[in-house]
Amino acid sequence: MIKINEKQFFADFENLRQFGLQGEGGAVHRVAYSPADMEAREWLIARFREMGLDTYSDGVGNSFAFYRGHERLNPIGIGSHSDTVPYGGAYDGALGVVAALAVIRAFHDAGERLAHPLQWVNFAAEEATMGGGTTGSQAMTGIFNMQMLNKAAWDGRPVREHMIGAGLDPDKILDARLPKRGGYAAFLELHIEQSDRLEKANLPIAIVDGFVGIRRYAVRFDGMANHAGTTPMASREDALVAAAPMIQFVRDLAVELGIVGTIGDFKVYPGAPNVIPERVEMIVEIRGLDAAILDDAQDLIRGEAQSFGGEFDPVVIKPPVEADMIVRDSISAACAKLNLETLTMPSGAGHDAMNMALICPQGMFFVPSKDGISHSKDEYTSPEDCLNGAQVMLETVIELDKKLSAKS
Repeated sequence: MIKINEKQFFADFENLRQFGLQGEGGAVHRVAYSPADMEAREWLIARFREMGLDTYSDGVGNSFAFYRGHERLNPIGIGSHSDTVPYGGAYDGALGVVAALAVIRAFHDAGERLAHPLQWVNFAAEEATMGGGTTGSQAMTGIFNMQMLNKAAWDGRPVREHMIGAGLDPDKILDARLPKRGGYAAFLELHIEQSDRLEKANLPIAIVDGFVGIRRYAVRFDGMANHAGTTPMASREDALVAAAPMIQFVRDLAVELGIVGTIGDFKVYPGAPNVIPERVEMIVEIRGLDAAILDDAQDLIRGEAQSFGGEFDPVVIKPPVEADMIVRDSISAACAKLNLETLTMPSGAGHDAMNMALICPQGMFFVPSKDGISHSKDEYTSPEDCLNGAQVMLETVIELDKKLSAKS
């Protein structure tokens, strides 16, 4: 039985953690295209070169390593991302990258190969620091909007400037695009859960059944600015009073429909304590796995806004994405083989695997996040859970190789 080299796995994880580490036990600041990010990518690639494997990077900065199979088939892709949010944690993305390295090393050290090749993928700029998230997988799947290059990154500089600083040519970003079919036989990603469902259930693995659709709406209420001390209450046209019911409405609607709803961007103008608000602008976000429910929620939110004189404009519409059943069944079979209990849940966050659904069958599974913490220096997943994730990934690619070979 092929097994993960535990000692090397944890050593690799700790070595990767050093890139961007802010003091002993501190945050990991490895933002996309930064020196720490590019150095980490090169260090990871060097591990595959030590095994004599072919490696390369594409026009957006995605990194790849190729482990040959017995047959001339499209590869099974495995991996995640090594970039972080500003001053984030050591596990988000990085665990999936190092686990995929450990899987390929396990096959290499055992001298074993599957029918399908394995391709390690370290996606570029997954975190939403470059004007948006999942930049690398968007470029690979042909959905990257080149206008994003001129948007402000997390530090206010244009995305284009960050890429040039990393030695990349932004105008060649579309060279990363892969064909709709023929690039990968399947893709598998391991990630920390970023919530606490697994921890509360005391279970080691969650199989992702899909990625939620994300919709954002710009909602605006207009009133009339006037002196807050001299204008009688009955004479006011207060935009904030008109907007206030929307806050509770979105929360209650989300609970009723079994989705999530958030108003995280809320602005009051002119924003002075002695002036009655003349305008309120907010971004309402809803997420869910059922497009029909999201449609209903959208109609109800629009109606609520308009009933109080508000304007309603959709700004982001991302459809839900289902995980492929062959990949899901392979994860389930791997967990059964390892005697690991599972639960099934949707991913409430966007991930690269979601975009990969555009070009190949894809799937994802989670390991627990302590206290549900993520995007923080306090992010933590136990060594046992990390190792479970790597071993499940290994067994899943074995199962997936069998299922895909039988299907073809």
